[in-house]
Amino acid sequence: MLVKGKKGFNMSMREVIIMRKYFVLLMVASAGLSLSGCIIGQYGTLRLPEKTDTVTVQFLQENWENYEIYYAGVHAGHPSAVLFDRKDDDRDFITERWFNTENKELLDDLIDSIQRQLPIGVFYPRLWRVLGPDGHLYGYIFTPWDHAVMRAVDEKRLFVNDLPMPPYLSITGDGSGSRGQ
Repeated sequence: MLVKGKKGFNMSMREVIIMRKYFVLLMVASAGLSLSGCIIGQYGTLRLPEKTDTVTVQFLQENWENYEIYYAGVHAGHPSAVLFDRKDDDRDFITERWFNTENKELLDDLIDSIQRQLPIGVFYPRLWRVLGPDGHLYGYIFTPWDHAVMRAVDEKRLFVNDLPMPPYLSITGDGSGSRGQ
């Protein structure tokens, strides 16, 4: 039996089936390669500190001068995260729409504001270790979010996407009830 193609090509049913199998195989292989490129080593990860880890939010506040510090959010009164980039290594965060601060009082206010954010489901303030694709510790992030997108720029730089709003504004829309109001 011959099947007429769109452009007038005549092919047997067997040839059509074989072509479809090759097409599906090609699509599956392409998708697999695309996904493996995204999964294998191009993104940073967040991990909770290990029980033996001595770094806490209080430790970071006390030793703030050892870090480049950035914050994200609507503004300093409603931060969604504080990012601590270690100065003692040759690795850096690349940020866009994050604000740099070298002011201890502002840092204290940012941390206090995040600590006062009431939990919404799985979103509550936590300190995370930020690891690069190779597992190297880049620094820390203090945020109520349980995720952040971090893409490797090269072996020594990690781009951290913006976290534009804290969960209580993002989920409830106006922040009502987030602090018992």
